[in-house]
Amino acid sequence: MSSRRSFLKYGAALTATGLTVSMPANAAKDAPQWDEEVDVLVIGSGFAGLSCALNAKREGLGNILVLEKMQVIGGNSAINGGWFAVPRNPVQLAQGINDDSPEELVKDQLIAARGMGDEAKLRKIANHALDSYNLCVESGVKFKKDFNIQVGGHNKARAVRTQHGTGGDITSKLYEVAKAEGVDFRLQHFIEDLVVENDVVTGVVVRRGYRFPDEKTGHTLRIKARKGVILASGGFTRNMKLRAMVDPSLDPTLDGTNHLGATGEAMLSAMGHGALAVHLNMIQTGHWGSPDEGGFGWSNALLSIGWHQGISVSVLSGKRYMNERADRLYCSTRIMANRYEDGSPAYPLVFINYDKYGNDERVTRALRDEMAWKVDSLEEMAEKFNVPVAELKKTVARWNEQVKQGVDPDFDRKMDTAEELKAPFVVSRIWPKVHYCMGGLKTDIDGRVLSAKTLEPMKGLYAAGEVSGGTHGEARLSSCACLEGLAMGFIVPKAIKADA
Repeated sequence: MSSRRSFLKYGAALTATGLTVSMPANAAKDAPQWDEEVDVLVIGSGFAGLSCALNAKREGLGNILVLEKMQVIGGNSAINGGWFAVPRNPVQLAQGINDDSPEELVKDQLIAARGMGDEAKLRKIANHALDSYNLCVESGVKFKKDFNIQVGGHNKARAVRTQHGTGGDITSKLYEVAKAEGVDFRLQHFIEDLVVENDVVTGVVVRRGYRFPDEKTGHTLRIKARKGVILASGGFTRNMKLRAMVDPSLDPTLDGTNHLGATGEAMLSAMGHGALAVHLNMIQTGHWGSPDEGGFGWSNALLSIGWHQGISVSVLSGKRYMNERADRLYCSTRIMANRYEDGSPAYPLVFINYDKYGNDERVTRALRDEMAWKVDSLEEMAEKFNVPVAELKKTVARWNEQVKQGVDPDFDRKMDTAEELKAPFVVSRIWPKVHYCMGGLKTDIDGRVLSAKTLEPMKGLYAAGEVSGGTHGEARLSSCACLEGLAMGFIVPKAIKADA
């Protein structure tokens, strides 16, 4: 076994901060000694990594190895909300929605992107939506029966959701199928660097036996990838130093939805070897976060009712302040404008009817965990959360009239799911959480990572999922992360096969 010291003559080492790389891409003149060789190496085990690995195996690309730095499979995908945008999915068609298509989805995404999205790539991803959905179903994933709704920023109801409202319903099944079909998985493998020979990415240096977050744990191995390295390593929202560098305007006190290992080392290593990075400052917040729970939490599930059937009001004014069904960037911006004079958050409220939803699992769990409360009147709500009661009553009265009329002249919200509000209520507080990196490594539409020097694909290096950047522009729509990761799993292996 070679020592870490001996490796440094062949590859670049990350600094202790994880932010820079010390050697140029072509520094190694002698071929490194490999400890192991595979055909395709996949870094990360979320939606993108699992789909890439399974489809690479099915494309006949040989032996496939997936490396995951944490102690469990799934990454952020396992803890996401299980929403999945699928135009022309079976439930949608059964609901009589026959005018949807991948093109319609792309139109919505480009609006949210605000002129910064990759239309060709979005279209290619959308065209694989049904393939991705069928992959899940055939792998044993269960989706909520007869469930298909319109979520923020979409003009059609096209979002299905997993049975338990978590991405783990998908990652666990894809892992089982991939494992059964011969894909090799290894946990606690930290990517220390890429290995580049004659401008071709030929493998990686990893630390096996890594125990997060101690970067001194484990020992060094060099693994060669004969046909390609796929980075499916996710975003960097938990890398606070990098986050502050690329977007100083982002409130550093904001909680995050991602697991603590989402720190972006694999992306940074690729950048150190000349990969082109784009849109790193476009870091999305999830507008459904709750200040009364940590991490991703349950508020996402509760607000799948709140945004559709209820309303959100400011505790400062007692009034509505936004279109509750708009996209994440719009909603997060509006929510975070609610502040006291000293700049501290004035957490807005979202509330729905208790009598209709009191027995819903999304409500019972939220009440149990005290990140939502039952109140018997608007007066009780106003007293509990220090809201101007007279304005709150006016807001609800005005809302109920708008529901009857089916129009929202205040914020132009679509009213097809809106309900009159009558006590008692279920009420929760909201505040955005850092959620998703729209920026990352620039790729072509087939997932080949582009070189910053030539603006052409780097040989041997591919990226899929959140680690790739420039796809969604300024705002990614809800339910599209699952779609992107799974769909790129069909696209990237075909690119590797063509290149090989």
